[in-house]
Amino acid sequence: MRVALNAHFRHHPGTGSGQYLTHLLRHLSGVEALPLFRRAPSSLAKLLWEQTRFPLAAHRSGADVWHVPYFAPPLVHTRPLVVTIHDLIPLIIPEYATSPLVRAYNRLVSAGARRADLILADSEASKRDIVRLLGIPAARVRVVYLAADEAVMRPVPADEIAAVRRKYGLADRYVLYFGGLDKRKNVPALLRALAELRDVDWQLAVSGRLRTDNPVLFPDLPAAAAQLGIQDRVRFLGFAPDEDKPALIHGATCFAFPSHYEGFGMDPLEALACGAPVVCSDRSSLPELMGDAALLVDPDAPGALAAALRRVLADDALRADLAARGPAQAARFTWQRTARETEEAYAACAS
Repeated sequence: MRVALNAHFRHHPGTGSGQYLTHLLRHLSGVEALPLFRRAPSSLAKLLWEQTRFPLAAHRSGADVWHVPYFAPPLVHTRPLVVTIHDLIPLIIPEYATSPLVRAYNRLVSAGARRADLILADSEASKRDIVRLLGIPAARVRVVYLAADEAVMRPVPADEIAAVRRKYGLADRYVLYFGGLDKRKNVPALLRALAELRDVDWQLAVSGRLRTDNPVLFPDLPAAAAQLGIQDRVRFLGFAPDEDKPALIHGATCFAFPSHYEGFGMDPLEALACGAPVVCSDRSSLPELMGDAALLVDPDAPGALAAALRRVLADDALRADLAARGPAQAARFTWQRTARETEEAYAACAS
């Protein structure tokens, strides 16, 4: 079987869609993937690629199936079309539809998704959103889970953990947040929760790129920490490179993730895989991924996040139990399984 795959995100390997594409191409074995892509210097060029140039190239390739691995399906396709929709954030959280052009684009790709032969969703939660918001029959939406990055799960020696702590000025005990810093990630709630624990020994390490260009979507986290009077206990690490990620996770006393919405939730799953005790939101896809290997809390319930963090920071036995549960839970999700189930979706679509 030959599959023409829109590989636009090959140019953006650091994004979630870019990581998905990279791992998928690495593990597909039962198909010949033709990764068709073009560098798009502007939003208009990207739109033209998605709606005209990719369909034309895919048609000329003679592929049996087309696959668009992100929410940008063409309106017209001449072969069976598979679309992966990781999440519907712009349709669920209005602030993410930042302009009339973005809203028009969302309507366009939503119409393309309704014409697709098969939709792949990263989780049951995402599938429910796709069925509800796009009106696509559940029978045409198939859940194919993603997985943690194998590179993060490598053993990390103690001297490497110590070196990374020195690099970022971290104490021996710290709570780690790793991920985006936009509104839905709900990091201000984490700051407020830790501010309630003034009698507890903690430091917070926040890894992610701080942005000041859009205060509606990107809250001013350093200002929030200062307002709470905890600025001396919070370290903003900036965008930590991939090579530092395993040591940061392995060195953490716990990993905290209070996000309001995740199509999949790669960051907390990687924390589980590394054996970090995880305190996690109970929203969207996260309960599916965490199972009983994390403390799940309502991120908007007053005091709930603070209480969970206090438990984990104070209870050695609880941390050990969570650390033991995490890798086994994360091992349920593998990229080999993702690729195999994606190949099965191609075959179903082609037939």
